[in-house]
Amino acid sequence: MYILLPLISLMAIFSLINKTRNNWRESVILSSIYWGVLLTVITELLSLFKLVTFGWILGVWALICVILICALFRFNPPALSTSEPYNPTQAKEKEKIQPLIIFLLGGVGFIVLTIGLIAIIAPPNNWDSMDYHMSRVAYWIQNHSIAHYPTSYTPQLYQNPWSEFAILHFQILSGGDYYANLVQWLSMIGCLVGVSLIAKQLGANLRGQVLSAVVTATIPMGILQASSTQNDYVIAFWVVCLAYYTLVMIKAGKSSSWTNLFSVGSSIGLAILTKGTAYFYVFPFLIWLSLSQIKRLRWQVWKPVLIVGSISLSLNISHYLRNYYLFASPLGEPSDYKNELLGINILFSNVLRNLALHIGTPIGLWNGLANRLIQIIHIFLGIDVNDPRITFSQTFFVPGGWSSIGIYANENSAGNLVTLFISILIIIIFLFQKQIRQQSYISAYLITVISTFLLFCYLVKWQPWNSRLHLPFFVLLSPFIGVILSKIKKQKLVISLAIFLLVSSLPWLALNRFRPLINNNNIFQVSRVEQYFTNRPYLKGTYVGAVEFLNSKNCSDIGLLMGNDPWEYPLWVILQKDKQKMLKIQHINVNNISATIERMYPYNEFEPCGIVAMETKKSKRDKLQETYFKNKTYKRAWDSLELGVFIKK
Repeated sequence: MYILLPLISLMAIFSLINKTRNNWRESVILSSIYWGVLLTVITELLSLFKLVTFGWILGVWALICVILICALFRFNPPALSTSEPYNPTQAKEKEKIQPLIIFLLGGVGFIVLTIGLIAIIAPPNNWDSMDYHMSRVAYWIQNHSIAHYPTSYTPQLYQNPWSEFAILHFQILSGGDYYANLVQWLSMIGCLVGVSLIAKQLGANLRGQVLSAVVTATIPMGILQASSTQNDYVIAFWVVCLAYYTLVMIKAGKSSSWTNLFSVGSSIGLAILTKGTAYFYVFPFLIWLSLSQIKRLRWQVWKPVLIVGSISLSLNISHYLRNYYLFASPLGEPSDYKNELLGINILFSNVLRNLALHIGTPIGLWNGLANRLIQIIHIFLGIDVNDPRITFSQTFFVPGGWSSIGIYANENSAGNLVTLFISILIIIIFLFQKQIRQQSYISAYLITVISTFLLFCYLVKWQPWNSRLHLPFFVLLSPFIGVILSKIKKQKLVISLAIFLLVSSLPWLALNRFRPLINNNNIFQVSRVEQYFTNRPYLKGTYVGAVEFLNSKNCSDIGLLMGNDPWEYPLWVILQKDKQKMLKIQHINVNNISATIERMYPYNEFEPCGIVAMETKKSKRDKLQETYFKNKTYKRAWDSLELGVFIKK
């Protein structure tokens, strides 16, 4: 139950903030930002002294809870006035739509609770989590520090770490990864609150705000990701916070408060600290905010710029420095995902191909025609649709199959067909409604959100997995959709659309390929260990057999030779299960830039009793009868098709 301490602190921060505000939703957003900053500071400070341990984490959160609860009882601000002028028309409207709003919120609540159930019962099991999201957390816990360490897979080091910071605290306090998926789930809840607030700022009535939440809750990629340890919903939440406070600051003008400046700076910093794609989503909002501030403050604009920039940088400076000292760049290793060609035709190509990731259906004829049409358009653009300079890894294709409508879909490549169709339809309606276009901030908001997608397409190569990176874009579009839907006169049509969205979300809820609720391999019937291997079930017997052999040799200091196949987190889980001795795991004979760390203390003192060697096709490692480490010979003592275990002679 120690995991409740960070959550109690979050609730205490919320209660303190809510004492001075009438809007509980804004209190949720602001308290989440404060909590996110607090968690970052705690993690970085404890790591500096190698104190990322159960005792210190527990003690710090307990102390914070005590301080916040004491402050909560002592802080008694003047009572806030909640009275509003009586408006008979509004009162009648609220009374009329109340059952509808309750029904829509009930549908959203059902989706959220179902995803929460999946998140707790199912373990982390998506591919990236096995490669680095969860593996890096295991190393941080072992090393009592978030400092870089030797590894065969350097993304474990340089990838932006905030969501894993939160998982780290949950995992240390709970003693396992049962709550690791909740970081994304809580971010989804935050997004639902945030988009309704943005819709309110854009002029939506209560119905429009609820419709914004319905659109967000039913995004297929969001449903799938919210029960995983991916991090696209986390970044979506921080960008939603930024979008909200951008609107608040623009509306406030010169009277904008220090709280708003702190919130903008923190939202930017936390988004960037979560994922590198944050730069694409943050930049257009910064441009919009900067232009509005220049218009109002003129030469005094440097003050808010300095404050926002300093806060954002301070949250990321430690991670930047860790990367710079090892990779000679604050961003880590050079990316292969960046477009090598730039231009308007490249932008048009990538917009088409990225949108194509969301238009697949089970109808093969439709997919084939769409694929052929895009190829013909590329002939006129003078671009090879499969040009490796703008295409990562695979050749271009329009996805299809039953996963397009939610049958056995996954969070790596699922499309948002219905959400995309509705978004395009609503934008067309908006363009033909002069009265709506003239309302304050709606056009500017839409341009800013679309700019995030255009910037992404301009700079990032197409790949089949880009659809998951689009999640923040679709979340940011939801408030705009809610506003326009609330202004459509035929509300029966709007209500039908909302109900359709809720019903259409059911396949995505029930038939997640990695965490299904209702098929023969559902999360209630399959063991937790087996679920870790959902992506690669053939490795389960191999991993279990290797660990049983190491246990029979009473071996607790284990070296890893992973090659190019760093699928290691399930190995951690099995090794740590029922382990009586203190376990020590370390990558050895590393042949990348982190080899410099392997030669430093304390890593240079590591001497394994056994070595686990990955020997899959992906690892590109040959099967050997002997391997060597620190001039010592290790002989193959256990063998399988995918793994070899070596014991010191």
